[in-house]
Amino acid sequence: MVAHWMKLIDKYLLRTMLVPFGYCVGSFVLIYIVYDLFDNLSDFVHAGTPFFQVIRFYTFLLPSVFILIVPISILLAVLYGLSQLTKNNELTAMRASGMSLYRLLVPILSIGIVAAIGTAVIHETLGPWSAYWCNQFVRSQKHQGEVDIHMVTDHPHRSVAHRRNWFIGEFNTLTYAMKHVEVVQERKDGSSDTRYRAASAKWLDGKWWFQDLEITKFDEHSHPMGPARTEGLREMVELEEPPKDFLNEIRYSPDFLSCRELWRFVKTHPDLSSKVRARYMVDLNYRLAMPWTCVVVTLLGIPFGAQTGRKGAFAGVLLSIGMFFGLYTMINVCLALGKQEELSPFLAGWAPNLTFLILGIILLYRMR
Repeated sequence: MVAHWMKLIDKYLLRTMLVPFGYCVGSFVLIYIVYDLFDNLSDFVHAGTPFFQVIRFYTFLLPSVFILIVPISILLAVLYGLSQLTKNNELTAMRASGMSLYRLLVPILSIGIVAAIGTAVIHETLGPWSAYWCNQFVRSQKHQGEVDIHMVTDHPHRSVAHRRNWFIGEFNTLTYAMKHVEVVQERKDGSSDTRYRAASAKWLDGKWWFQDLEITKFDEHSHPMGPARTEGLREMVELEEPPKDFLNEIRYSPDFLSCRELWRFVKTHPDLSSKVRARYMVDLNYRLAMPWTCVVVTLLGIPFGAQTGRKGAFAGVLLSIGMFFGLYTMINVCLALGKQEELSPFLAGWAPNLTFLILGIILLYRMR
């Protein structure tokens, strides 16, 4: 009977938090879309973008902005929900029935944890892809649709680990198909060893296949050793670079890379300057830490929401704005210091969350 009653209380608390959370997410999504339309509507009108393409654009845009919308939505939902429970003396009644305060907070904290895991998954999978797609879509509309959003031209690539230089005339970021490809394999001393030229290339079963291939061998002075040898179609087992290596450089902005891709980019480019490396490592730590802001704001919202119930929800909203502004101000300051190499990448990415996490734990501990 007690276990069944506890489940009812948990469901009631979850419903109390999830309903305002849903309203907040929906409201912020609409606000963001309206804000973005002020920037892009003229380009859509001039390009004659069909209405359903605009709908598709904003549908694809959402995964990349959830990381900004979800934390503030959770904070507002917790503040509003707890203020209502306190105002109606429901928290007092639950505690009087024998439930500890911290047991009552379990379903509320679970919302923050699930939201953190969910946004982390979206931020790592759909988020970078959607941000890049939307960026390319807007670029295409600004050029009246004449730019293929999946086609990259004249792309060079340097594989330091394998001592190879690539030059790709055309690269399709969707199918990984290439045209007019040239790959030069170097020796340890930097001289050219072998040059591969192909009219086209495809990525099939984890290997590059070159078509209409010319192979030229060079001596130690980088002089050709006779005429080029030709082959119609060849599996290039000697070329180990996967398509992701090229995509990481094409989508050079950290906004378009997942954490794994950022880490791979840094590992495959040991010749990066210290400043560029710091920039990428700071962004990597920031992307890892950002989803857990959901847990931090939940911890911060609980004590303030429970203590402001009798003052009304408006006081909670004001407090949420102040706390959120302070947290994100610290995040931006730490990011700037980290990219200037005045703060380690780990601290630049994690210090704001850790600071406000400790503050939230202290406030929870002091609750009566």
